[in-house]
Amino acid sequence: MTAPRVSIRLATKGDARGFVEAWNDSFRAGHLKYTGTQLRGREHVHRFEALCAKAARHWFMVVAVTGDGEIAGSCTFVAPERGRTRHRGELGWMVRHDFAGRGIATNLLRVALAEARRRGFKRVEAEVAADNVASVRLAKRFGFRVEGTRRAGIVLDSGRYLDTYLFGKVLR
Repeated sequence: MTAPRVSIRLATKGDARGFVEAWNDSFRAGHLKYTGTQLRGREHVHRFEALCAKAARHWFMVVAVTGDGEIAGSCTFVAPERGRTRHRGELGWMVRHDFAGRGIATNLLRVALAEARRRGFKRVEAEVAADNVASVRLAKRFGFRVEGTRRAGIVLDSGRYLDTYLFGKVLR
């Protein structure tokens, strides 16, 4: 059996339900142990739709979509609209559990970084659980540098605290 073909593109309002389904499927499978703290519901679909409809410079999401229209992963960029930090934004990524290990996160991050550059941002950041080996490796592969460690940076649903790495990258 071959892996389904996946395309990478900017998210649209119509991706909202698929994104929430992908999140919930992975959450139930235990794949979002570093980021997931709850199942997503109807309110998340509406919030996603509103963000996509707004088409703001400071927010975008890149999605990986199968030929069947399923969301296989996403990478979100969020930046302040104004102020002294308006030149930088934070990235977060996830790949649906049944698509992990296929290079989807690599392609999502590549497109997200290009889009951030295109929108004029000069810096991107990410906070990654120190135990999340795949995401740490991905960030380093793309030239992010560990700029600090946040002790007990996140708490898992189990109540266990994990350190996080604060990654930064200047866009050229």
